[in-house]
Amino acid sequence: MPSLKMQFFHTFAGSVLFLCSQEPERAMYPTDLWSLGVTLFEMVTGILPFQAESDLLFGVAIAGNMDDSAPSVLDKLSEDSRSKFDNNLARVIEKALKKRVVDRFESVDEMHDAIYACLIDRGEAVYSVFISYRVATELPLARLLFDCLNHTVTPGGHRVTVYLDHARLVKGEDWEAGFANGLLHSLCFFPLLSYGSTAPLAELPADRKDQLIAAGWEERPSGRARLQGSVHDAEDNLLKEFIIATSLLERRQEQDAPNEDEGQLEIAYPILVGRPHPLGHTRYPGMGDFFAMQGGGGRYPDAPSPASAEAAADFLQRRAGFEEEEAQAVQDRGVSSVV
Repeated sequence: MPSLKMQFFHTFAGSVLFLCSQEPERAMYPTDLWSLGVTLFEMVTGILPFQAESDLLFGVAIAGNMDDSAPSVLDKLSEDSRSKFDNNLARVIEKALKKRVVDRFESVDEMHDAIYACLIDRGEAVYSVFISYRVATELPLARLLFDCLNHTVTPGGHRVTVYLDHARLVKGEDWEAGFANGLLHSLCFFPLLSYGSTAPLAELPADRKDQLIAAGWEERPSGRARLQGSVHDAEDNLLKEFIIATSLLERRQEQDAPNEDEGQLEIAYPILVGRPHPLGHTRYPGMGDFFAMQGGGGRYPDAPSPASAEAAADFLQRRAGFEEEEAQAVQDRGVSSVV
């Protein structure tokens, strides 16, 4: 332990009060995020997260017990200030001050996004772009788009902030958590559409079904039942997303100015994703032609898909301020008209 103390005091440069708990040889960006967390904590509360009577004891307080967490900023505020302080920002500061590196933010971008999300929740900012994907084959392109667009600056000086729907939620979990945040707080909607996400939206004509299946068309594309436009349809997250986005865009066109509490969406730009070429293919890592893929086919039902339409209408009423009459109109829209 004495050698560690000597290394601690003679290797690091800076105030001991803002140095983190990790070993000197592991000092890199997480140490800066820790220092930023200490700065934010002090800005909010007026005190440091760890208290001690000397530099040596500060080092012990910070690094001596890795399970002794920093207090929450909420616990150091007056009752009046605590009731007004953003709980999400408190959690951001708490995560920045985790003693173990693996528990902190993985990058500066991740911490930035977490802080920016606090502004989104308060209605003080919007995302420039919402990238949505629904199946695993779309994920590489979604990440590529995110890396290419996020934090860039447009010729007009607008700094681009991208929300990537990491959750996907394709198995019927809480579908709202991911894309609701994106659709209601973004200016542009970039849905990635591949065979796996779009083929199940189309039904096979009943009079040709056996013939088409024999010709290679899949009865259950990507393992999902096709929509029929009937009460037997399961909820489909992609269709719900389309219904919500279409409804928000149509209402936005009718408004003179957007209502920040009811969606900011101004444009949708679908991106069609072909099947990835396999390793060794002359065009790897590119993708094939979306329209040349075999096995999908079918036609989008003219009738509504009740389960998805009802869920979307319920969401629009609860989260986007739609009146009951508007929501009913949403439920009456056929799958083909939405897509």
